[in-house]
Amino acid sequence: MNTPRLPDATHIGYVQLRVRDLDRALAFYLDVLGLKLVSGGMHTATLSATGRGPGLLVLTEKKDAPARSPRATGLYHVAFRVPNRRALALTIAHLRGSSWPVDGFADHDVSEAVYVTDPEGNGIEVYSDRARATWPLRGGHVEMVTVPLDLDDLMRELADFPGTWEGIDPATDIGHVHLRVSDLDVAEEFYARVLGFDVTQRTLPGALFMSAGGYHHHIGANVWHIQHGPHGARPSADALGLISFSIVVPDAHAIAALEERLRDASVPTRGDAEGGVRAADPDGNFIELGVK
Repeated sequence: MNTPRLPDATHIGYVQLRVRDLDRALAFYLDVLGLKLVSGGMHTATLSATGRGPGLLVLTEKKDAPARSPRATGLYHVAFRVPNRRALALTIAHLRGSSWPVDGFADHDVSEAVYVTDPEGNGIEVYSDRARATWPLRGGHVEMVTVPLDLDDLMRELADFPGTWEGIDPATDIGHVHLRVSDLDVAEEFYARVLGFDVTQRTLPGALFMSAGGYHHHIGANVWHIQHGPHGARPSADALGLISFSIVVPDAHAIAALEERLRDASVPTRGDAEGGVRAADPDGNFIELGVK
């Protein structure tokens, strides 16, 4: 039996989060992170880097949503990928000026990143990739690390032309979604053997990284939140945090094959009007699989 593989152009589309206070969340994502509003209503707002669709982030308000335990499965962080080091430096300069707390900076060899937490407790990464030809490999897999970021070197990108902050770079997309899962083997079975992502790194204790097309990772998974026992708790269905995310698979034939593999694995699915498929991963995170 051949191992399934997703098309190389597969990527993350959007992330949907449940929040208690939509106005407070919007103030962060618009003013601090620099996204732009695509559309908004009484309880939902869609944002992108340009103010045009498709959206990158959907915020849905539920004022009485229960909190998600720190040990629960769900979102670890959503990672917004800016197109170059200069865009990352501009973002960091703006974060400093906004006085929003920064959780940390990191150099992953494949990328450079800054980390913050939104007002609802969701982890946010903003990063730029290094050139793919420079990514370190070990045994055919990408070898990511976490070491201190040379922030002085990065900020020299602004030395000659500091520029003016007009929001996050319009070429920004969502590079990856990193999840808290209850079991790495179960996560690998679903995301790699059923959906068809390639495992790109498994050497970091307690974590697993997977991608399509040789990218360093589109999906991260970890069990770092589990302190006692083998499994993390699944939050209630209406809890704060991650509701769903989308995986764009730009090939209708690949979507049909995915739907068949999900059925074969006894994963319930639901189709949509645009030919996509909706399913839940083993920890109850909903995924939209579609061609756009």
